Amino acid sequence: MKPIVEYEVATTVDPTPLNLLTNGPDYEKYHSTWLNDKWLPFLGFFVGSGAVWYQDVMARKPIYAGLHVKLGAGIVGAGILYYVNKYRDTYLADKDAMYRHYVQLHPEDFPPPERKKVGEMFKEWVPVR
Repeated sequence: MKPIVEYEVATTVDPTPLNLLTNGPDYEKYHSTWLNDKWLPFLGFFVGSGAVWYQDVMARKPIYAGLHVKLGAGIVGAGILYYVNKYRDTYLADKDAMYRHYVQLHPEDFPPPERKKVGEMFKEWVPVR
């Protein structure tokens, strides 16, 4: 089984804050799937048509009654969540750009972290028996 992160790449990552906020060449490979932009519209279609179906079941209407209403509610729900997802992506991109710009303007506030081994981070522990 192939590891998710190549060990050579993980040891050579530059930990400066500006580089951590910038997408690398492998960003799309590890952070997106082919379903990334499709699952929210599918969920919106399911919730929209499911709400109308549930209302019809509670009113004791036949299952096939008002199929056009169920289809329309599903399409409206899918459209709403599609645009909510696009707005979210734009909002998060703007926020990341704002953070990146602030780090560029104030590099003295963000020194690169010093590298420590795991053993150096823990205090000495003596068991009490």
